[in-house]
Amino acid sequence: MEVKLYQLTVKSMLISIVIPVFNVSNNLLKRSIESIIMQSYSSVEIIIVDDGSEDVNTASYKNLCEEYIGIKYFRKENFGPSAARNYGVEKAQGEYILFVDADDYITDKCIEQAKNVINKYHPDIVLGYVYKDLFDEGVIRYKSSDNTSEELIINDKNDLASLLNHILGYEDQRFTLKRGYLSDGPWCRFFRRSLFTKNHFDVVPKWNEDTLWNIGLLKDCHTVVVCKTIWYIYAVRKGSTMQGYRNNCYEEFIYITAKVSTIGKSIWNRSIDKGVAYRVWHDLFILSRAFIFNSKNTNSFSVKYTTLKNAIKSEPYQKAIRTVDFHFEKRKSRHMVKELLNFAMKIHCYYIAYFMIKFYIRRA
Repeated sequence: MEVKLYQLTVKSMLISIVIPVFNVSNNLLKRSIESIIMQSYSSVEIIIVDDGSEDVNTASYKNLCEEYIGIKYFRKENFGPSAARNYGVEKAQGEYILFVDADDYITDKCIEQAKNVINKYHPDIVLGYVYKDLFDEGVIRYKSSDNTSEELIINDKNDLASLLNHILGYEDQRFTLKRGYLSDGPWCRFFRRSLFTKNHFDVVPKWNEDTLWNIGLLKDCHTVVVCKTIWYIYAVRKGSTMQGYRNNCYEEFIYITAKVSTIGKSIWNRSIDKGVAYRVWHDLFILSRAFIFNSKNTNSFSVKYTTLKNAIKSEPYQKAIRTVDFHFEKRKSRHMVKELLNFAMKIHCYYIAYFMIKFYIRRA
């Protein structure tokens, strides 16, 4: 059978795209690669980092990459996606970096539009919007970016703080987009490779390490351009790290909330307190989904209740519940539920908080 080869023409190595992969189906990785290759702008470097996948998958990835001229494939010992991204950037040569997960893909004008913005403004970071596909079927269903989009140039520290607050969950209407959102993860941002020197991913926690990374990245930049168009399709599938059960989730919660709080309050004269507080506040729901109320958790009510109580009583969380506010919530019912839950935690009604969170995440 004849193998069709794709040539990635590298005119000037401007953009490197790093794709970490770990036991993802070959078809999904192929979809991710194809969404990059089909772009009208081809001056890119594609780096695949195999994070210690099973041998059968590694062989499959190697065979797939051999179908494309210009793709660089690396395999390393399994240490998680953060370590894989760090490794990929070390191997990259582009002036700007974009991360794409192996089971996600980008829309058809993503790279061209980002390149035009880079050439026009020479920013440190270019941000586009993510669309969350909750019913992914493993094919490219969303192809088109808007031909033109509003460009927001952010080069003031107060505006940068507002942008970070928005990314952390404390919404600013300037940055909202119908059907799309600015991710608090590593996706849909083209950033200068030089920024990464001081902002590697923390490889200790398995979730929200990208929150730490985003705070550090924005802290060290001078100009950000936000392009109000959808560039990235986040394909939701079962079994992801955020959805999966993990025994050490509570330890991760304590670690990440302390780190976010410490880093957050050290910059911009405490002007991102509300965003940091909301992120820490929201982390309790991740802990609840991934551990406390996860169907795989066979521990007794007493153990689950004590875990939740200890999380709420932790110093970063106590600071968060006294700083957070929910005025940006558009839905009155959601606003009221969060206010009531926050009040219950403030006055130490842990039983009420326990059952409110359990009900909330079951309905979410």
